[in-house]
Amino acid sequence: MERLIVDGYNVIHAWPPLKKLLGVSLEAARDKLVERLSVYRLVTGSDVTVVFDAHHSSSRANAEEMVEGVRVLFTRKGHSADHAIERIAYDATGAGDVITVATSDRFQSDLVRGMGGAVISAPELERRVVAAEEELGRRVKKYAR
Repeated sequence: MERLIVDGYNVIHAWPPLKKLLGVSLEAARDKLVERLSVYRLVTGSDVTVVFDAHHSSSRANAEEMVEGVRVLFTRKGHSADHAIERIAYDATGAGDVITVATSDRFQSDLVRGMGGAVISAPELERRVVAAEEELGRRVKKYAR
């Protein structure tokens, strides 16, 4: 199975439309990212997980939910998204899954490549998501006729 693991805040800060939404609220930027990733998942059939640091959380456990088919993970207090991404990537490669991590974090990229995973930058993910959104638009038009 093809798995995409997204470093949530890294991507939000790298995509201009999402970075602009940070001015509105962090939650608005997160929601928009998840919404756009759900379109990518729908078009590509990939298993998509987005990981966020729980900066202001006092939670002792990771919080996880499914939103529009996207697995959204908030790390527990004191744990970074990087650590969670490494664990997910390690488990997935051990299970024989093909993994791609979307991050522009250099250290994270090197670690994932060392495990045999692929890495794409935040701007490359944005290009792929835009392509998926355009493909979905074409499909909708085709079925509307």
